[in-house]
Amino acid sequence: MGNSIYGIAISGLNAAQVALNTASHNIVNANTPGYNRQKIDQAATAPQPSGGGFVGRGVEITGISRIYDAFIGRQVQIAKAQDGYLTGQLSHLSDLDNLMADPSAGFSPSLQDFFTGVQTVAKSPKDVSARQSLIGLAQSMITKMHTVNERMQVLRDDVNTEITSSVANINSITNQIAALNDQIILVSGVNGQNPPNDLLDQRDQLVKDLNGYVKATVVKQSDGSYNVFIGNGQNLVVGSQAFTLGSIASVDDPSRLQVAYQQFGATVVIPDNLITGGSLGGVLEFRAKALDETQNALGRIAIALGQTVNNQHRSGQDLNGQYGGNFFQFPVEQINAQYNLGANGRTMTAELASALPYIESDYNVAFDGTNYTITRMTDGQTSTVAPASVLAAGGQLAFGVRFHLDGNLAAGENFGVSFRPAASHVLASSKNTGDADLQVSISSVGALTSSDYELTVDKIDDPSTVGVQEDTYTLLRKSDGMITRINGTQWATPPVVVDGMEFRLNGGTFKAGDRFTIQPTRDFAENMSVMITDTAKIAAAAPIRTSADAVRIVTSGVLTNTGTGAINTITNSLNANGGTTAKKIEIVFTGPATYDIRDAGTGVVLAGNQPYTTGGNITYNGWTVQISGSPNTGDRFVIEPRRNTGSATISAGTVNSAPVNINLKNPVAVQFLSSASYQLVDPTNGNVLQAAQPYTSGSNISFNDWTVSVSGVPATGDTFLIEANTGGTADARNILAIGQLQTMNTMVGGTSSFQGSYSKMVADVGVRTNQVKINQKAQASLLQQAETKQQQLSGVNLDEEAANLLNFQQAYQAASRTIQIAQKAFEEVLNIGR
Repeated sequence: MGNSIYGIAISGLNAAQVALNTASHNIVNANTPGYNRQKIDQAATAPQPSGGGFVGRGVEITGISRIYDAFIGRQVQIAKAQDGYLTGQLSHLSDLDNLMADPSAGFSPSLQDFFTGVQTVAKSPKDVSARQSLIGLAQSMITKMHTVNERMQVLRDDVNTEITSSVANINSITNQIAALNDQIILVSGVNGQNPPNDLLDQRDQLVKDLNGYVKATVVKQSDGSYNVFIGNGQNLVVGSQAFTLGSIASVDDPSRLQVAYQQFGATVVIPDNLITGGSLGGVLEFRAKALDETQNALGRIAIALGQTVNNQHRSGQDLNGQYGGNFFQFPVEQINAQYNLGANGRTMTAELASALPYIESDYNVAFDGTNYTITRMTDGQTSTVAPASVLAAGGQLAFGVRFHLDGNLAAGENFGVSFRPAASHVLASSKNTGDADLQVSISSVGALTSSDYELTVDKIDDPSTVGVQEDTYTLLRKSDGMITRINGTQWATPPVVVDGMEFRLNGGTFKAGDRFTIQPTRDFAENMSVMITDTAKIAAAAPIRTSADAVRIVTSGVLTNTGTGAINTITNSLNANGGTTAKKIEIVFTGPATYDIRDAGTGVVLAGNQPYTTGGNITYNGWTVQISGSPNTGDRFVIEPRRNTGSATISAGTVNSAPVNINLKNPVAVQFLSSASYQLVDPTNGNVLQAAQPYTSGSNISFNDWTVSVSGVPATGDTFLIEANTGGTADARNILAIGQLQTMNTMVGGTSSFQGSYSKMVADVGVRTNQVKINQKAQASLLQQAETKQQQLSGVNLDEEAANLLNFQQAYQAASRTIQIAQKAFEEVLNIGR
């Protein structure tokens, strides 16, 4: 019957039925994600040969195919991966940008308020309310800094949460792809060449969804299955087997989740830079290029602000006449080491004995030839110890610090100790086999970058190779890939300094392959606080002062004296204010053992009937003289004040950066031997401290860590005094110097201020956010275009399918009518025989 009218009609009826079913299937799946329009493939049945030619036998269904273009499908997947990547970045960048732009959380206004408070104290140095206000403004600034850093930490936690969520979704999708692979292989094997279209659509949609999370590469196999890869070849799906991703804590930084690849019982971390595309790639890019850099930049500002203010504050003098301590508190290095001190190449270390890594004061270690004196600079407290204690292996504990010297100082030598900021995080990899305790200190805030670093131990020295340092180390700056090679000789002869950081091995040993992650500035803003609580301890004054017209005394014996007495100046502390100290004074002997001190102009007795001892000191109003020998009654000795007669003037003087010299406040006189030379003299005893030096107007004169400048033409005998700023409570020179830090370029190699660096940090976030926003908008358009192109080819057009239904209905009806006609014809044949 295959070539009968009945067979032909029935084949047409069946074809129309399948076509109607396929069109109906298209219509009901018009809104199904990933569905591709299907169509029937039909062909004429092979004809029946006859004597008059070949007779048709009807129609047959050769297959049902989906309208799908693999090239367009791949374009959609790539566009989806890039769109997910940019959208993932933009979501988090917008949060960071909003944080930076939020005036209620912004750090910039509070920074300005702090320096306004500094200027207020400078105007009224003794005003307790101004000092209290400054402490309050400093605390407010630190609170703002904490707020910004804490909100960045929330963003960092959000990144970890999204990594975990994305990995879970990726695993779910890959499991479904593997399951579909299994079904497709099975069904394809049963049905031969007939593809399971709906299963293929579901699998392609899952691949598209997967690209929304991570860029995936698909390789189609001969059995119809997909192998799916990410990164640089990590297979997520192979046939019917799915391999699991995991989110695990980094071995280098436990607070940081990374994506790991799990296969056959092994777990291998996939480097962040290999995970490209998709929202997972976007969030990893945000963390590495935006969040890390911004939080590090905030920490760098905190370090620069805290350290420069502290350094200047420790160089000043408080209301109690003591040196200033640290204004801000933050973690400091555990061990401060100073190498190659003096000509003998000695090393001095100072180690904190306290569990808390905070410290207020600088220290000084001095040797007088017999004992060592350790001084705490903020209150002048001292500890005197024998050399053996300082030179012993365990050192000498004083004021919570253990001091140790490798080699004696020379008599009269002294060295200051100042603990520097510690790098925020020095993280040893959990896979390290050595037990090295690596210390990283901030030695220069100006040279500091906003990058993280990685130190790798490449090779360890072979102790059997005498005289050769074979160990090598690699320091990677992560922000730009800059590599610094450190050899064993450098490590053995410290300090090792890179980018404003000083590296030191505090204990333990390195092993080859050991790795350390260094985050110099991360979370520094969180760990910083205000140390000053007592308003009197704000060091607004400078510790020294200069006298531009110092009064000196000239002593002489009267020519008519009949005794053998002789006078000698011992000390001269006369000031430039005149008054009683500037009067011409006579010492008149009223007997061999008594004398009066009289006003030489009026004869008024200023101090009468004083006992005299040969060679004993005679002191009055700031000066001390000695008269030796045997004066007779009536002998007179004159003490006459003299002022400078030249036109030279002296500057107020500056103090070198902390730690200050223990001898800084010792009085020193600049005494001019002529208009072209000077010497430095101890005014308390007349000893020469520095021999004759050539003088040039305006040139600097430095001694004991102070620097002054004398300008003009001095006369022979002119003297300028540098001395302790005793009672200088109205002095504001040091607080003014702190105020000047606001606009000084102390950061980024001396090219940027605190405010400038913060503004750049905010601008960088804004620019990056805007760039990603523009790119994401463009990429969304590209994705839409690719999807539109795919829909135009593969999507269901309801109008078209409705028209097809009418066509297929007509075909069905026509086939049915053919059967009716065939039936009627058959009945006519039967009726012939009746």
